[in-house]
Amino acid sequence: MRLILTNVITAFLLVAFINVGCGRGSAPLSPLPEEQIPSALQEAFVKAQPEVKDLANQVVAALQTKDYSKAFLVLQILGGHSGLNKQQQNVASRSILTVNGLLQAAQEKGDFQAAETLNTYRANK
Repeated sequence: MRLILTNVITAFLLVAFINVGCGRGSAPLSPLPEEQIPSALQEAFVKAQPEVKDLANQVVAALQTKDYSKAFLVLQILGGHSGLNKQQQNVASRSILTVNGLLQAAQEKGDFQAAETLNTYRANK
């Protein structure tokens, strides 16, 4: 009887630990639609330090001119900046996903600069 009780408790604890470890609070981020990135960046970084706010503005300017390589590189710097709050980190990360996808699409269309940017990113990752 004691062996059965021990096995039941062990099984219960194992299931409990698996459920805790597989929490649903960490869903993967989804890319931010391209047209929403400028307003999302401006909203998230409106009260940021001047140098951080300037990086966000550089991304917006690069996206307006369809310079995805520059936008991607500046987003990498912005996303890696220490001191970002959760909203800022979320917007930067989701924007990186979007611009990465835009670079991949441009690369497939023969854009050499997009290919170079992605190759450099992969090599230094």
